Amino acid sequence: MPRILIAALSAAALLSTAPATQAVAQYEDQAVQFFLAADANGDELLTLEEFRVFIQQMANAGAPMSVRIQQLSAYRVAFARVDANGDGLATPAELRAAEASN
Repeated sequence: MPRILIAALSAAALLSTAPATQAVAQYEDQAVQFFLAADANGDELLTLEEFRVFIQQMANAGAPMSVRIQQLSAYRVAFARVDANGDGLATPAELRAAEASN
């Protein structure tokens, strides 16, 4: 697994807002696993549909922001916020930047 992917995904436990360090650490490993599982074609980029799968997996794990996105069915809104360059793909760096802005 490329180190940049691991670093980008692990930086802040993607799309979770858990305040405690232990809670954040809980989601870090899961975020990497869920990103890789959601990335159906293995290109290390998420389409909207792959992003939806990623968010659903994170929500099932209890990540608070992902739970809210799932409850509101706000996948498109969240994806648009993450996809900073508007190319229709979410990169690990874009996911990390979106998390940092939360």
